Amino acid sequence: MKSLYLLLDLATIFFPLILSFDKKVAYVKQWKFVFLAGLVVGIPFLIWDYYFTKTAVWGFNPDYLTGVYIANLPIEEVLFFVVVPFSCVFIYACVKAYFAKINFQKFNILFYILIFAYIFFIAIFGYYGAYAQYVIGSSLLTLLVIWFLRKQLHFLPIAFMISIIPFMLVNGVLTGGFTDAPIVWYDDLERTPFRIFTIPAEDVLYSFTLLGLNVGVFELVKAKFKKENEL
Repeated sequence: MKSLYLLLDLATIFFPLILSFDKKVAYVKQWKFVFLAGLVVGIPFLIWDYYFTKTAVWGFNPDYLTGVYIANLPIEEVLFFVVVPFSCVFIYACVKAYFAKINFQKFNILFYILIFAYIFFIAIFGYYGAYAQYVIGSSLLTLLVIWFLRKQLHFLPIAFMISIIPFMLVNGVLTGGFTDAPIVWYDDLERTPFRIFTIPAEDVLYSFTLLGLNVGVFELVKAKFKKENEL
């Protein structure tokens, strides 16, 4: 099915898009901050993606692609870095709006400890692969940044845990959990030997980095905009 990856992109953004007009969350009013954060974070991720595709750390199955490419990346992969951050920040915005009165401080500390432990696990047992090395470095840096911004990002950990559900579904499709062959394939020598179903274990940290940086930049941009408008 040539349009499968494209349909997956559209399905990912469908509900966050139509629910953006919910009055309590008012996500539509935050779109400019979401897209600016997505641009800032998306560029280095696309460079990373370009390099790993060029060096065959991972690649894409043409059987599930429309055939439109930007450089060596399928258009569907480029759109991935639009729809996934948009949808993940939407989850964060919903958590922030609907769970505003809940104190997640103890949960957050446990979350950060577990994320660090997961990074340590990958570093000990899967450090030899290029994907593992990059994800260890990027997720550790992200964790340090988020730790220093933890008060401003109080709702990030619970939002990430909620986002794991759609993450598993989308990534499960991409890695061949529901198809005869994966849409995205990995060189087994460049990653850890561990998988969660069909999903490389590193992808959890990749998702954490993508969501964490997008939410972090989103909040910083919003705060800067608010400060400038108060002057």
